[in-house]
Amino acid sequence: MPGLGRLHASSGSFDPGGEKRDAVMTDLGVAGYTEEPVAPTVQFKIPNIAGTDLNQLRNLTNVNVNIQDDNGQSWLVRNAWTSQPPKLSGGEIDMQMTGISADPVS
Repeated sequence: MPGLGRLHASSGSFDPGGEKRDAVMTDLGVAGYTEEPVAPTVQFKIPNIAGTDLNQLRNLTNVNVNIQDDNGQSWLVRNAWTSQPPKLSGGEIDMQMTGISADPVS
């Protein structure tokens, strides 16, 4: 991440976003579905070590976040921002970021 470099993130989750589809029901049963866009979201923890700037983390906007999952696949979340204020607890900082799009990187 700009100004921070690679973060040593531990446990977290990644939602690549896409379309949320809900069934449209009628008196005859399912008539189809509606779609609602869902933004990609990344949640992770980083250690609160010397040099970590909590203020900088809470003000991140328009950054590209590269994520590598447990299987080695990489994703790029584009134009991401800190979507929830970071929470400091037990020597770790909980982060949540949301972006415009998420694409696999080959």
